[in-house]
Amino acid sequence: MIKKILLGMTTLSCVALASQDTNLYLKTGADIWQKFDVITPRDSETINRKKADRMGYEFTIEATREIYPNLEFGAGISYQDHGSTKSLVDREYDVKLDMPKFSSVPIYLVTKYNIPTNSNIKPYLKADLGYSFNHSSGSFKVTEYDLEETRKFSSDIKNGLYFGVGAGVEYNNFVADLMYKVNKAKFEAISSQGEKAKEDFDYSRVTLSVGYKFNF
Repeated sequence: MIKKILLGMTTLSCVALASQDTNLYLKTGADIWQKFDVITPRDSETINRKKADRMGYEFTIEATREIYPNLEFGAGISYQDHGSTKSLVDREYDVKLDMPKFSSVPIYLVTKYNIPTNSNIKPYLKADLGYSFNHSSGSFKVTEYDLEETRKFSSDIKNGLYFGVGAGVEYNNFVADLMYKVNKAKFEAISSQGEKAKEDFDYSRVTLSVGYKFNF
């Protein structure tokens, strides 16, 4: 995971430095609203909550060029930490269910339209579209209170599409934007009998990001 991040950021930086009239954006963001898909296997109970256990965050680098007046196009890479869903406690069966933690490294195309104004404050519209390399840490766990026992199941979170849409403002090369983003994912678990189950486990949120634009 770390190697993918470093390789992607190094590649984007080299492209930006080698090209004229390139904008390089360095940004950090926090998820101010977030939710996971709720997984309800067939003929079974819900196994997770939609709420996250903590606020997600991200670090991003994007490189764009103006391909038409006020229209920028380029590519980006981001490290996005989503945490995991809050534990689900089933009082009927006296058990607690814990999903694994979940992070992503999407590599994506960027389209940015700068709305013309006669002010130093420049609003813009932005869209991202790419592929999300998802990574899970830990495993799916079931804690049975009456037996005082925790069972761990082999599990994974598969890769999927990434997209985001939103708007922002730029002032003296400082940027801030608010975007709705989705990382598509599949949660895969393997039972003790070797049976596999795969369910949608998309992560959706509204992210507030701030950063700085470098011009080359």
